[in-house]
Amino acid sequence: MNFRDRTYFNIVQDLLTLLTGGTAAETHAIGTTVPDLIFLENRPVRRVSFLQGKVQLGEDERIDYRFTERDFELVGTEQNPQDLVAIRFRERGQKPAPGTNLSVNYYPERLKPTPITDINVGSVARTLIETLAREIATQYQQLQQVYDSAFVETAEGSALDKVVALVDIQRLKAGHPVGKVRFSRRSGSPGSITIPITTAISDGQGHRYFTSQEATLQPNQATVEVWVHGESRRTVPLESSQLTVLERAIAGIDRVSNDESTYRATDAETDAQLAARARRAIHATGKGTRDALRFGLEGLPFVAAATLTEYPDPPVPMPGMLRLDVALRDDNPFHRQVIDQRIDELRPAGIYIDRHWATGIVLAFQVNLRLAGSSLPNADLNSLKANITQRLSDYVNSLGPNGTLRRTRLVSLVVQDVVVDATIAVTADGTPIDTDTWPLPQGTTARVNSQNPVTFGPVQFETSDTSNQPVQMQVDADLTVDDLNTDVDSLKTTLTNQLTQFLNSIVPGAAISFDQIATALRNDDLFALVRQASVVTFDQQGGAFVELRDNDPPFTPPANSVLTVRNVTVQEVSP
Repeated sequence: MNFRDRTYFNIVQDLLTLLTGGTAAETHAIGTTVPDLIFLENRPVRRVSFLQGKVQLGEDERIDYRFTERDFELVGTEQNPQDLVAIRFRERGQKPAPGTNLSVNYYPERLKPTPITDINVGSVARTLIETLAREIATQYQQLQQVYDSAFVETAEGSALDKVVALVDIQRLKAGHPVGKVRFSRRSGSPGSITIPITTAISDGQGHRYFTSQEATLQPNQATVEVWVHGESRRTVPLESSQLTVLERAIAGIDRVSNDESTYRATDAETDAQLAARARRAIHATGKGTRDALRFGLEGLPFVAAATLTEYPDPPVPMPGMLRLDVALRDDNPFHRQVIDQRIDELRPAGIYIDRHWATGIVLAFQVNLRLAGSSLPNADLNSLKANITQRLSDYVNSLGPNGTLRRTRLVSLVVQDVVVDATIAVTADGTPIDTDTWPLPQGTTARVNSQNPVTFGPVQFETSDTSNQPVQMQVDADLTVDDLNTDVDSLKTTLTNQLTQFLNSIVPGAAISFDQIATALRNDDLFALVRQASVVTFDQQGGAFVELRDNDPPFTPPANSVLTVRNVTVQEVSP
């Protein structure tokens, strides 16, 4: 509901149209597509005086738009083209957005008799109409203000004070004690830790403070600082390191303290600050709503995500039922029991919660990078790959049950820093994903392969060396072996010679696979190669390098490269 739909301009226009015998504010709904003809009710039609709707501006934005004769025309039917009965939008003109409404003012061919003949500006009839329209428009604005005063998002001043009082929140006035406290994570505690709003902290002597905001300790974050306020204006300001008692334990929090003294605020809490505090308090204390249920579950440290889906779901209608998918970071019977108890505490009366435990789908990525420049030092390239792996892993972990994997988001996470282009191949439980958007199957959540979440193909550079001068490429082999039947030094010499012979046999421009290298080095009488723990590195002159592991795509050295064995290391598997 919105009381600002009728502006002064619209009211004057509609009143003048009615006064002169026309039809005002006739509404037509636009479906998923714009129909070829939009038939008007009082037809045939002499002319359309006003046509307004919404047009699409960008992907998600729609704006009000007045259509003109460049955008539409009045037409008749094939049987009777002389009588104009419908609106047709022109091929090259603007068209209304799907799912919106059109408002049209027009004059029928047979006008109703009216004694008003002069509606020009300054005439008696027009002046009276404009005066009346101004008063009506003022009433609409006042009604809108009354409407806005009933909601936390839009209420202001004393109206906001009354709204937040419904959840026992009061504005902090000047002189109220405020400050900050620091929450510290317990050593070894995993996952995110949520600190609810209105968490009570005291000095152990009756002086209590409450957190003014909700905070979250991320998995790699040791401490977080949170604003607090005194229980009342009479609460005594405290020196540093006195707020140390957490009245209700929070899983994963080891200690709490104030680094600085609390003090009395010089200004009252603003509307924006009060509204933000009230919104979080509503979520924290509310029951019987979808948000209360979701926030109540995701506030538990061992819950990764919770997703609610409303029923009915075709083909079997199931009113009064919600499907809840819960993804756990640490799945065990005790945590499942805690979840079920929390659901019973927070679920709305008369609503059945169909709870499901989300199963995991393992996602893996194959990334091929194109970098700016012509080379990059090995240390920088390793750091770049590590950052990309972390960003992709964090994005996958953020996908809750029934989430959607978007390829555009993956590309935006990779194409940063010196990366100018990238191709990303994604697999889900080993099955390739070829679409730009991929919704997770119902009741599942995504996670990355813990051993090797991201593999990288050969790195390419935007600027390549076009000269025909040979490029020196050093080859290092870091090998892990088992069943060793000779000493390590002798084996290193043998493997160096075998690798050198293999590299000398490579035709310029030919690809090299790990399997080819393993075959060239094979000697069942002396050792057994542990393929998954071995790696061969091609270090190109100028800083670029490529690591080749088992099951990696073949590597193609530059056609003018000279391959030389630089180092071979052999490590035996511990017995």
